[in-house]
Parts: sequence; structure tokens; C-alpha cells
Amino acid sequence: MSEQGGSILEPGKVIRPVIDHEGVKLLAERLYGISVLELVELNGYDDKNYKITEDPNMKNPLIPNHSPHGYVLKIMNSIDSQNLNVVEAQNEIMNFLLERSVSCPKPIRNIFGHMFSVENISGKQHVVRLLEFIPGALLKDVPWTESLLYQLGEFVANLDNKLQNFTHSGLVSREHIWMLSKVPELEKFKYVIKDAEKLDLVEEVIEEFKYAVLPRLDELEKGVIHGDVNEMNVIVSVKPGEGKTEYRVSGILDFGDIQYSYYVFEVAIAMTYMMLMTGDPHVGGIVLAGYTVNRRLPDDEYRLLKTLISARLVQSLILGAYTIEQDPKNTYVTSTEKANGWELLKKIRKTKPDPDDDPTNWKAIANEFLTRS
Repeated sequence: MSEQGGSILEPGKVIRPVIDHEGVKLLAERLYGISVLELVELNGYDDKNYKITEDPNMKNPLIPNHSPHGYVLKIMNSIDSQNLNVVEAQNEIMNFLLERSVSCPKPIRNIFGHMFSVENISGKQHVVRLLEFIPGALLKDVPWTESLLYQLGEFVANLDNKLQNFTHSGLVSREHIWMLSKVPELEKFKYVIKDAEKLDLVEEVIEEFKYAVLPRLDELEKGVIHGDVNEMNVIVSVKPGEGKTEYRVSGILDFGDIQYSYYVFEVAIAMTYMMLMTGDPHVGGIVLAGYTVNRRLPDDEYRLLKTLISARLVQSLILGAYTIEQDPKNTYVTSTEKANGWELLKKIRKTKPDPDDDPTNWKAIANEFLTRS
């Protein structure tokens, strides 16, 4: 199950970088000539991310165009750091989207003129790179509205439309435990679910994925996808206007899960996280409304959504529980469980929904929303 120059997560591996703030400051200075005034650790699943503010009194001739909002220094986990082809693809995809008016982080060259370097940190090899920090709020930190969720659907479809023209050899053979196509691999990790009822639900979803989705993969439309559109990776900014504060979707972060995969996976993942954020399965239909206005979703692909969304929830719940077992201090990974992932999964899997009010009839919800607005 290895990927080019890399491997897939196996139970028991510790892959997160081990480094303190002093070590991060030294990296920033040595690799980018940046004298750090302020350092804040940001969320990260398996990687470590730091927001850096430069000391304005120290001139740095190495970065010609200084980012007024600061930088993010990213130290990748030891598994992803083995696959340099994918790191190159991540940098290229950001530059590709920036040229096409999609707001996302901009990679910065280090003192050697490279977009990244491989550094020995606590005895392991980790890729280190620097990105410009994008201003704005995270979607998770503002009040959600139907309008914002609809815009998110439009934004994701627009992203997929643009990425139809992006290719990179590093993504073709990429394998990663967080790819939806890897749901059958969760069998190895399901031992972390100790509750019998939850385990039954998990096994039911994995089996359904195997017989409903896997045999159909060849029929689905493929391309490069972001692969992790969630409320922590979407930037919103205040909409100019009078009266109450309104937000609009303005940018996208974190290209760590980019992959050559299926467009229906992209919309399923975005819908999953918006339902988790709101606790309401209905809102999946509003995201779908925005998506299908900008990009067609064939009926046979639409019919897979329920299984795909269930599978993403199961993936998130199992891998979150597994990561906490490995690293009890990592609170970022429990966000699905905290956001009532199990409750949402049960609501979606309910056997006999009310036909007049089925929260998983996302097509009907989308049509109703579009008619209303």
C-alpha cells in the first residue's frame, strides 16, 4: 500500500513533528531570513503550523515582497514529507489558483530559491515551507447563514471547474488514509471504537461503501480535488455594505489532501462538514444547491451521496479516535466527535425517514431553496 516515495498510515506510527517555539524561530531565520517578533501555533492534524509576525525593525532583503499580514510556517508530518512529488503539487496548485483569482496561500521561496526544504527535526525528516498568511475569519468562527452555505457550494464547484485544467504527476499515484477511496482501510483502525452500537454503525457503513461505491468508481468523473473543504479551511470576509455584518466566502486554505479523485467526493466532503458544523442534515441540500448551479452532478453520482457522507463521518470519527489514542493532547482531531458526529451519522442512517420531511433528500431541499431564492 505504499505511495511513490511514501507510505500510508499504519496503526502505532507517530508522525507529527516534535519541535518547540525556539526551534521554529531558528528555522524561520535560517531558511527564510525572518526575524520573528511573534509566534502563534495554529491548528493542525498531523502537521505543525505557526503564524509568524516579522520584527519590523529587522530588514530582510531575502523576501522582496513582504506579506503585510505575516506568514505561516508549515512543518509537515513524517509520512507526507516522504512524498516530495505531492509537496511540489501543493505549491503548484496554489500558484495555479492564485493566477485564476482564487484566494489561497502563496508559497514563498527560501534562501536557496526553493519552495520547500527537508529538515531533520528531532531525528525525523520533515518538509518545511513558508506561506503568506491570508487575512479573514475562518468559516467556523462566524454565524452561519443559508446564504453563506450556498456560497460555499458555489465556491467549491468553481474550484473544481478551475482544477479541471490542473494536472500533476505527483497526484496520480497518491494514496493517503484520508482519501475517501481508502474507507475499506479503516478496518485496521476500527478497534478504537469501544461502543458496540457505534461499532455496528461503522461496520455497516464500511460494508455499504464496499458494495455501493467501489464497483462504480470507474464510471465517476475524475479530476484533481481539494479533498478537505471544511469549516477550518474556508476563509470568509465581511461583505461591504450597510447594516448588519454579512460574510462572504473569500478563500481556501490547506492543500494537504489534494488528490486525483472524484468530483462527487469533493461535494460529499463539503456537505459532510457543513452538516457537522450546523448539526443539521438539511443544510447539505443548500450546499448542493450552490454546487449544482455552477457544476452538474449526474443522477447516478447524486445517488451515492448518502453513502459517501456516511463514510466521511465514519472516517473522521475513527481516525479522530485513533489519533487521540496516540496523541491525547491533540484537540483538533476530536472536532468531529465534539460536533456530534455520531448523532449526525444516526440521523442520516435512520431507516424510515418521513417522506415529506426527509433531511437527506438533498436534491429536493436544493430545488426548494433555489425556488425560494
